[in-house]
This record gives sequence, C-alpha cells and structure tokens, in this order.
Amino acid sequence: NQLYIHSKKNSFFKTISLLRKIINGNYYASFAVDGKSFSNLCNLLIKAKYKLGLVYNYKILNLWFSKPNFFYKYFIFDKYETFTSKKDLTRIEHLPTKLINLANFFKLNLKPIKKYYFNTTVKDKKIFNKFYKKFIKKKYVLLHLDEKWNDIDSVNNKLFFNLLKLQKKINKKIIISTFKNKNEYFLNLKKKIQKNKLNKNIIMIENSNLLFFERLINHSICSISCHSGFLVQIAGSNSSNLIDIIHKKDYKWYSSWKPKNTKHKFIFKSNIDEIFKNIEISLKSYINV
Repeated sequence: NQLYIHSKKNSFFKTISLLRKIINGNYYASFAVDGKSFSNLCNLLIKAKYKLGLVYNYKILNLWFSKPNFFYKYFIFDKYETFTSKKDLTRIEHLPTKLINLANFFKLNLKPIKKYYFNTTVKDKKIFNKFYKKFIKKKYVLLHLDEKWNDIDSVNNKLFFNLLKLQKKINKKIIISTFKNKNEYFLNLKKKIQKNKLNKNIIMIENSNLLFFERLINHSICSISCHSGFLVQIAGSNSSNLIDIIHKKDYKWYSSWKPKNTKHKFIFKSNIDEIFKNIEISLKSYINV
C-alpha cells in the first residue's frame, strides 16, 4: 500500500516524477473520481485490469461538455457515473450513491444507507471517554465554528447571547469545537466565554485532532455546523443527527453530498437570531425542548 500526494504547486518535474511512480505498477482497478486532469491522466496511462471513474458534466454557452471527454468515458472507462457541476445542477444527484455504484461493479453489495467506514481505535475511545467523564459528564449538543459563519448577520455581537439562550432552552450542555479559528466573531465569542467561567454548560474545545473530533460528533445529541465538510461526511460513519446551516441557493448541491444514513436537517442562512430560532425548532425532533 502506497500513498502519493499530488499538488498543483508541484513543479513540472516533480509532477512527471510522481506520474511515473504511479503508472509504474500493475493494478487490479483504478478509480478517477475527482474530475482533476492529473487523475484522469493517471487513469489513462495506468496499467489496470479495470478502469472506473466519475464524469463531470458542465455547460459553456448553453452547450453541454464533459470532463473527461466523450471518447475517454466510452473507450477508457469500464464503468462510469456522471455528476453535474455545481453551477449547472438543477436537481439533487446523490454523489455517494454514484461512488457506491462504481464500487459495486465488483459485486460488493454496498448500499448508501449503510454506515461509512472510519477506523476508530480502542485508544481513541479511551482518550475521549476519559475527557468526557472529567469535563463533559452529561449529554450535549455540538456546535462547530469556522469561517463559514462569517457571512451571518450580527454573528459578531449576538452569537454569545444566542448560545446562552439556546442552552437554557434545551437544558443540555453545548460544546463548541473549532480549529485554528482567527475570525473576528470567534475571538469576540471566546472573550465572552472566558469572562463567564462560572458557566459550565458551554464548553469550548479548540484545535482537537480529527480522531477526537469524530468522537465528539459520535457522542453528541446533534452536531451543528455551516456545512463543515468533515463533520457532515464523518457523521456517515455513526449515523449522527445533523443540523446544517447553508445558503438556500446551495440546497441541491449540499443535498447531493450528504450521507443517507444520517438524520440531516437544513437551515437556510439569515440573521443570527433567526438561525438560532430555527436551530431550537430543529432540535425538537432530537430532544424534548
């Protein structure tokens, strides 16, 4: 097993060197599913018994094109699925199902409703359980903060107030997770939380690793974010409850990515007060509010 990482920042010679390494071996199957030119080139040149991939459809001047092109998808791929670009998407196209369909070419009998695979070790579970018993101690709602909260009206000065209000309303702990967050709204929130140290019902966890973050998601009553990619996808490994705050125009796109084995509710972005009202309403199906 070998992992190769390609970056657009690589020099031409480093890219050619990597390409040679990849196509040098013999493979049973190759998958090109990210729509990138380098992936499709590798898939073209690689020595594999079976070649499978995802074809991305898009429009230019109202004419449909595909990447890779017509000849590639019919003469190189043994099996392919199609997926429409974000700007041209007119209906929900469930991407995980399309990827599973590719894998089922090998009669694996995978189903979208089944849990995703994520390797959680006994050590990871012990570390989280120790933290839980010491600091959390009771059921909680997880709120993940990142740069996608920046465009929410009044988030800078009213986030803390709404958190306090929600916590009292649901009578559950709220855990805030974030990673290297230097956004103004978050720094303001952090100061207010630090000034209110006596309030043990709102806990902030910064810069945890992904394994610990997965445990936070797994044990939460519900996980809330502005469509944090890792949070939404890893929830598919433990069938979590999710509240996803997005722009209304992105509904079809994000619906095309969400796992089918989670309880997934969307809230459309508006002002911070309205969003927290909708969070409270959405939480009613997960807890008694």
